[in-house]
This record gives sequence, C-alpha cells and structure tokens, in this order.
Amino acid sequence: MTLPVGSTLVPVLFASDATHLTNFSGDGKVWPLYMSIGNIKSGIRNRPTSHAWIPVALLPNSPKRVKKITGWSEEKQEQEAIEVLHELLTFILRPLSDAARDGMKISCADEVIRECHFRVAGWLADHMENSTIHGIYSTRCPMCECPQEELGNLQKYPLRKAEKYRAWGNESDAKSLHKDGVKPVTNALWTLKDVVPNELIRSDILHTMILGNLQHLMEWIKGFLEFHNRLPAFDNIWSSLPRYPGNYVPRKSYRLLSQVSGKEM
Repeated sequence: MTLPVGSTLVPVLFASDATHLTNFSGDGKVWPLYMSIGNIKSGIRNRPTSHAWIPVALLPNSPKRVKKITGWSEEKQEQEAIEVLHELLTFILRPLSDAARDGMKISCADEVIRECHFRVAGWLADHMENSTIHGIYSTRCPMCECPQEELGNLQKYPLRKAEKYRAWGNESDAKSLHKDGVKPVTNALWTLKDVVPNELIRSDILHTMILGNLQHLMEWIKGFLEFHNRLPAFDNIWSSLPRYPGNYVPRKSYRLLSQVSGKEM
C-alpha cells in the first residue's frame, strides 16, 4: 500500500458482537456495529468514558429457521440471511472504499488540515462473529485453509486469499468454495481496497486469552494438586511459600485449594 507524500493514514477499526437480551419476549437479540480509528491511543480508545467507539449500525438478526415450507428450505433461508447481511455491510463500507481511493481533507484536532486516507485495519469479534463476517463455516479457520479435521495441530497452511474466492464466486463454483469452507456469498470485505480480509482478525482477549487460558490453568492446577496430594512434603512446601503482594493467596483460596487437594492447608 502506497500513500501520497505528506498524506495521513487513518486505520479504521470495527467491533461487533451479537448480544442476547432476553428469553421472555421472543428471544430478543441486538447486533451492534461500532467503529473507531487507530490514531487514538489505545489507553484512551478503550476507556468507556472517552466514547471513542461510535455505534454506526444495528446489523439484522436473521429470524429462526422455519421448517416444512415448500421451496424454502432451511439451507436457503440461511443463505438469504447471510446475503442480506453482506449487502448491508457493503453499503456501510462503501464510503471507506471511496475515501481510500481518493482521500479526504480533514480538519484535525490540532487545527491542521490533512489529506487523510482511510483503511480498514481490524475487526474485533469472537470466532462465531468472524465466521459470519468473513463468510466462513464455523467449523473452519477464518485465517487459513486448514481442514476441519486438522484444527489444533501445529502445522501451517496457506492463508486465505479473497481474490481466489471472488473468482470462484463469479464463476458460481460453489463446490470449490465449499471445499475451502467458504460460503457462496459476495463478501463485503472483498470490496475494500488494499485490504486482506484474514489480516483484519485480532486476538479475542475475552474468549481466548481469559476464558480459554484461565480454564486450562485451573484444570492444570487441579491436576497438579491431585498428583502432589500423594506426597507428604507438598503441604510443607506450599505452606512455606512467602507472602508477596503479587503472589499472595488469601485464606479463602487456601480453603478452596484444600477442598481440591483433599487436605487441610
């Protein structure tokens, strides 16, 4: 990507997550889409009181699938729902494609007028959201062409290429798309200039880093305590650990660990 000399790059960030509201009034859901820019420091951008994330749209939640309707199968309903979603996303993202091509004169906060070029640089979402936004089956990786049965293995696979999928879509080659785990839909991300869709994916800190790693850590600690519970010296080692502000275990945690290990600490 090459910008004119003296111009300013404005990385555009999106975030979306379908939110469940209630079980008592028709399974209410809302699907907000937020936008921010990368020129704002992350410490300020991520502060709720800064209001640096602006809601730009409420994406349509597809209705529940209806069975036993002649000529309108559940697969067709799902296909129509994702087509409507990507048509709407294409409408939302079209101004960014135009601004990326031509640039815009923007009066910045320091009262200097700059020629700004906008590029979509990230889309914050969980795996299911990425599967929908990128038009990938939920059982496949949205970043690479890893087969479903190989997920979790430490092996590299070719990254996904939107140009190839766009060509297959123009040729109505649904078989090739299905083989790579791609849904036969004109993806809105394919319309963005100088953007590689799979590079928009960022780490999901909540679901991957916090929930996933924390669960793994707790299972490891439980197995560690159950194994060392057979060693008489373990209680002496545990109780001899010095109290440190960053590694202090309160008495409640001692009681919890005692219940897991089966011994009083």
